[in-house]
Amino acid sequence: MGQGAIGVVPTPTPAPTATVAPVMEEPPAEPAVTLLKVARTTPNTSSLDPALGGRGNFSWLEPMYEGMIFFDQFTDLRPMMAREWSTNEDFSVWTIQLRENVPFHKDWGIVNAADAVHSLDQGRRLDAQGNRAPATRELIESIDLPDGPEGHQLVLNLTASEPVMLSWLSTNQNEAVIRSKAVWEQAGGMLDGWEPNEVGIQEMQNNPIGTGPYQFEEFQEDQYILYGPTGYDHWRISPDFPEVQIFFVREASTHLAMLVAEEVHAADVPRDLQPAAEANGLKVLSSTVPAMRLLGFFGGLHLPDDPAYDASAPLSNPKVREALNIAIDREEINRTFLKGRGEVMVQSVAHPKFPGWNQDLVAEFDEMYAYDPEKARALLAEAGYPEGFEMVQKAYPRPGLPEILDMGELVNRYWEEIGVTAKFEPTEPAAVSALVLAKESTNMAYLHTGSYSEPTYAIFGYHYSGSKRPRYLDPYIDGKYEELQAATTLEGRAEAIGDVIDFCFRIYCTIPLFWVPAEFTINPEVIADWQTHATFGVRNFEYIEAAQ
Repeated sequence: MGQGAIGVVPTPTPAPTATVAPVMEEPPAEPAVTLLKVARTTPNTSSLDPALGGRGNFSWLEPMYEGMIFFDQFTDLRPMMAREWSTNEDFSVWTIQLRENVPFHKDWGIVNAADAVHSLDQGRRLDAQGNRAPATRELIESIDLPDGPEGHQLVLNLTASEPVMLSWLSTNQNEAVIRSKAVWEQAGGMLDGWEPNEVGIQEMQNNPIGTGPYQFEEFQEDQYILYGPTGYDHWRISPDFPEVQIFFVREASTHLAMLVAEEVHAADVPRDLQPAAEANGLKVLSSTVPAMRLLGFFGGLHLPDDPAYDASAPLSNPKVREALNIAIDREEINRTFLKGRGEVMVQSVAHPKFPGWNQDLVAEFDEMYAYDPEKARALLAEAGYPEGFEMVQKAYPRPGLPEILDMGELVNRYWEEIGVTAKFEPTEPAAVSALVLAKESTNMAYLHTGSYSEPTYAIFGYHYSGSKRPRYLDPYIDGKYEELQAATTLEGRAEAIGDVIDFCFRIYCTIPLFWVPAEFTINPEVIADWQTHATFGVRNFEYIEAAQ
């Protein structure tokens, strides 16, 4: 079904029970290199706890973890630890049948229903960084275990209909990855009103235990993480490379030097350096789908009754937001930094392949968002800023898009041309997240990348007041998101999504830029192929094909 599935089950019938990938009867020939080395940008945090790292960390934690549902190399949702499922007519009760006889790493026992509940509880902690953590606490009213905690069935009783529940349980999120309850408890970990104690968190840092094709071996903060073989035939797949080491390297230009020196076998290399990489015998691969959405957010746009909302702030005025949008030469950005391979983003929560899309917006975009600095200056004057105003623009490095800081500087120059003085401040994602969370982002804009996924999550994370760090809020969108959650038909969901898309499009609630394929560079003498959607960085390490 492709991404259109996103967890929707049209009828309450069990899903197919096929495994994600068959275990090969005979192990592959051992590659010339057994330890695969990969360089990527520095992570948001150094936590090995999936709840604390957020989605941005999960791409490099994924080798050791699995979810109930697999967000696979092509962004399809497929069975993983949940081998089948069913739901009632209004999607408010979901019955999950877990796979049996799946071991945790390092002899920590067999996964059972109690581990699945424990994992969902970890994703609902008060300190969890995922945008959906607060909503998940509210959504899951209770969990029944018909076969007991040692069994393999759980029934999720929800407080509302949720046709896309499988997305919440997938590896596209980080809330529901399977973790060992025994590891947490033997260290003295506990949850008190969703507040964890530090003992359990520290144990997850020292001894992360999952079920993935690789097991944790070593972590050096800000340097690398090392994974080794499980020591047994994994239920899903035997990777070509027995070991993987992921290096954290901030400077993207250093990635190329490491590749050329054969210190790593794959890395993010800026597009302007790719010709040099290819001249050295390296090969550039692209993600299987657009890996990320590249957009800009305007800060401080809270609900009107929020004390943090300042109606007099320039960015609160839709004419100012329109001016800042049409001051940007998207074609130049695409040509200069993306080699023309970026797909123009018409609206930031929706891709044409997903529900709710209105193709008529494409023609309107060419008119409403066209590069026009003269009109931008006129709009600023109409809004009361004939001499412009001052603001701050932040940008931060993101996996798969090392050029984003340079893009931010160019955007600043566009804005200076229309009289807006935007102080450019390169920073870290966590610093911006903290400002947004504290509601201290007024008069600030920032470039951001998010994942290629269907609109429900983007609407929730970016525009719903119940999210942890929403970016643009409006009572109309809140109402539409609640309609979306209550809808029990695909048609009803698509209509609510379409209404949000149209609303945001016309008030310039964000700065839509591009859907961007991730491009990463490999040593073809070591890697034959690597199919990954590369959301938040290259992933799917177990599916890398070794050169023989």
